[in-house]
Amino acid sequence: MADLKKLSFAEVNSQFKADMEAFKTETQKISAARGKEGRIAAHQARLAGPETWRRMSGIKLMIHEVKHVGNRPFAWGFATMAALTVYAQAKFSDDMKANSEYWSTFHGDGKKGGH
Repeated sequence: MADLKKLSFAEVNSQFKADMEAFKTETQKISAARGKEGRIAAHQARLAGPETWRRMSGIKLMIHEVKHVGNRPFAWGFATMAALTVYAQAKFSDDMKANSEYWSTFHGDGKKGGH
């Protein structure tokens, strides 16, 4: 309080004006970040930065996740099961489909086999 008493009215007034100018520029900065244009500018700024896993999708994200050491056993298991599934479907001939009770019930003529 003692320091304020030593200041003249002009000094206090100039300090107040400087504070108000700083507040005004900060307010303008906040106002510019709002609205449609502000959102577009913020989105463009995010896109200019490095790509994070949250912005990845599809194959790019899968490759990113497989690169993590902890996910490799899961990735190998998933790849093995996918390969076995494709192999089994490729070997499922028309004769096997005709003799399969499941296939004939749900994909064939629609008649259930007698059991």
